[in-house]
Amino acid sequence: MRSGKSGIRIRKPTVKDVDAIFNLNKRMADRGFMLHRNRYKILEMLGNFLVAENADGKVVGCGALGLVWTDLGEVMALAVDDDYQGQGVGRMIVGELIKRAGELKLPEVMALTYQTEFFKNLGFTLTTKDNFPKRVWRICLDCPKLEECDENALHLVLRD
Repeated sequence: MRSGKSGIRIRKPTVKDVDAIFNLNKRMADRGFMLHRNRYKILEMLGNFLVAENADGKVVGCGALGLVWTDLGEVMALAVDDDYQGQGVGRMIVGELIKRAGELKLPEVMALTYQTEFFKNLGFTLTTKDNFPKRVWRICLDCPKLEECDENALHLVLRD
């Protein structure tokens, strides 16, 4: 798909990447940076993911674009290996996910996250979760933090 200046390549994952995606998500979730996802959920969402791999072929980052409805996509499950933090890997992944959202003609993309400043630096605007009732009803009802959600909602309006 796309290669970065640091030798990082963004590509679609294969089933062989499920464990790497799971491990990246688990490490971030164990630290409270995101919610946990099991291997089955990752496999179920695999077509929504992109992975970042280094020059040696190691998966060092991942992220997914979830379709909430015909008017909204969600950047989700964004995780970057500790050794690659601050090197633009997350920015590259989100950039490709936003590009994909544009190809799908989604007018808006949102993220529920603890990494508010990261998304603000990418042009997202802080908003309220109340602006995304379809997301809440479709996805949040299964979340263990439903009643005490502490993630921040951000959104980005896409241009044609």
